[in-house]
Amino acid sequence: MNLSATVFTLAAFAEARRRQASARSRHHLLTAQQKRLDKFLAGKAAAVPAFADFQGLPLGDWPVMDKAALMTDFARYNRLGLTAPEGWAHLEAGTAPKGYAIGASTGTSGNRGLYIVSARERYRWLGTILARALPDFLVRRHRVAIVLPANSRLYDAANESGRLQLRFFDLGQGIDAQFLPLAEFQPTVIVAPPKFLRALSESDTSLAPERIFSGAEVLDGEDRRIIEARFGHKVREIYMATEGLFAIACKHGTLHLLEDQLAFEFLPIEDSDTLVTPLITDFSRETQVMVRYRMNDVLELSDAPCPCGAPHRAIRQIHGRCDDIFTLPSYGRPVRVTPDVIRNAVLRADKRISDFRVTQIARNKVLLELKAEEADCLPAARASLDALFRACGAAPEVTAATAALAPPSDHKLRRVRVALP
Repeated sequence: MNLSATVFTLAAFAEARRRQASARSRHHLLTAQQKRLDKFLAGKAAAVPAFADFQGLPLGDWPVMDKAALMTDFARYNRLGLTAPEGWAHLEAGTAPKGYAIGASTGTSGNRGLYIVSARERYRWLGTILARALPDFLVRRHRVAIVLPANSRLYDAANESGRLQLRFFDLGQGIDAQFLPLAEFQPTVIVAPPKFLRALSESDTSLAPERIFSGAEVLDGEDRRIIEARFGHKVREIYMATEGLFAIACKHGTLHLLEDQLAFEFLPIEDSDTLVTPLITDFSRETQVMVRYRMNDVLELSDAPCPCGAPHRAIRQIHGRCDDIFTLPSYGRPVRVTPDVIRNAVLRADKRISDFRVTQIARNKVLLELKAEEADCLPAARASLDALFRACGAAPEVTAATAALAPPSDHKLRRVRVALP
């Protein structure tokens, strides 16, 4: 057991629990958040060259950054002065500067993101997850299965702490290939993308996890229904990315933003009254500084109170990525159709539809695909999409076909996506 890892993890766990308990109201939460944010902006945030000129200024006066800016000049955003080529070289060799870990995103959009974190940041991340997802880990030893396309040094912090038995299962080796090893491990907790959880639900594997967490992909309603029916537990989401840990669902299934360690700003999505994309400022990070970082996610927020009583802002649903908003020609300016609207149009066409893909393959062409055994649902689904696009003022050519819709094992499943030449 790594004693320092255990001490740091327990300290982070206790601090996360303390912050939860002290957030007695929305006012208390935001007051504490502002104090931590102000301290961060006046100190550690300005310790990197990219932000040296903005020290102490209000958050709204800092520039907006995104993945392109970060990767173009990576050294200016981290305290080590590590360049992107140096980071990729470390990643390829499986090395890192002493006391740090380097990782990268899976590169769903073809543009991989790099990150560097300190050991303390990894233990802080782990303590926060444990406080929200496994608050009983001090009194019982969970067996946690992490099922993802690529391993991360972030997860090593759990095994180093000595309090969890954690095993990584590599989806890059195929979805079905993980069923037997998972059954042998008999996890009490599974963290996996919804595509894997659904495939596991539809397999004959004998598993009885006590808690199930979905992450890394959009959790569709149909997937949730099938997974929860199979295992008899509510699926809880974890919203995290290369850029950080943003939200964890409570026991009621509500996805709460971690506003005690991040500040969120929300930009409206064009042509939508309910959807936003977030700017995140993570004042819990100090190695790679993330201030007003523009995410690529499409979120629907909720103002409804949660039965758990937490004052943290809730996400009603994560709908997809900004990159997957269809932009279609119209008589005036082009119209934009978000993934959630397209998804709903297909599913409401026929209750028998269990899986689908809708892809914008050209400026004014859309491809709809269903499984072969659901071929007789194609006319209704195509008509539903035609009606949706007409209602938006567009008239793309919609081609309908059947296809093998096996979920990909080496990258994220996107049922609605833009794939223009």
